[in-house]
Amino acid sequence: MRYAQDALETDKPWERWEFKRNLKGEWLSLSGNPAWDNKWEYRRKPKTININGFEVPEPMRESPEIGTTYYYVDFSLKNHVDDFMWDGGDFDMALLKSGALHLTQEAAEIHAKALLSFTEQK
Repeated sequence: MRYAQDALETDKPWERWEFKRNLKGEWLSLSGNPAWDNKWEYRRKPKTININGFEVPEPMRESPEIGTTYYYVDFSLKNHVDDFMWDGGDFDMALLKSGALHLTQEAAEIHAKALLSFTEQK
């Protein structure tokens, strides 16, 4: 249904979608209308934001379920990313409001790299 909605908005709806051939495979962009093979997985591409030329996965905008592990940018750490379990407290809400929360470590690392690009010395 979402693909059909995309097709109403653009003549290249596949550009908004990805597929994966197996559980361990990586997500790949479609190059045309999907075959909808039931052996493959399909998803709409995750939304991104642009930070200083970096395409960063869009941070979380809503509170996750209690007990969800999330990742956030923390420049006091060597790798610039930390994780925490959502309990809905003040710390969680402050990070959510800041736009720094992600559901994957990789997304938080990309976010940190993009932010560091403003001040890194070359």
